[in-house]
Amino acid sequence: MTLRRPYRPLRPDLDEFLFATVGEQIEGVSLSVISALVRLGLDPWKEAGRLSCLSSAEAAEQMARLIAELPGHLRPLKEAREIAPYLVGLLPKHNTARAVAAQVQIQLRYRKRGLSLPSPYWLVLSLLTAAALLSIVLHGGFPLGIGGS
Repeated sequence: MTLRRPYRPLRPDLDEFLFATVGEQIEGVSLSVISALVRLGLDPWKEAGRLSCLSSAEAAEQMARLIAELPGHLRPLKEAREIAPYLVGLLPKHNTARAVAAQVQIQLRYRKRGLSLPSPYWLVLSLLTAAALLSIVLHGGFPLGIGGS
């Protein structure tokens, strides 16, 4: 049975490379090449196709640099250079002629969340609460108004 177009893999010849393990994440979970490339803000199929057009040595060096740039993975370039040749060996060779490949621009997709600005609603509510507390402190307590004198 043939899969309909929407369910077919984009480039089945790249699957072995894209689903290979780059290393482990936290708690021993494997990190695939496809996940690593997405985290770097790259299209995995385009990047795999680009690397497959390069010489093995050049593709391995560029793959090593990508591995070393992974956010959350403090992997030195030397260690990444040991992993990269194996991964590049999984790529199909589409063009044996030397291709001129532009350097890729990495755009991190996963960023640490910083403190966001509070919404105006919470800001006004905080100011009113602070004013009420200041009034209580300055006037010596809550006004009772229940049968008191």
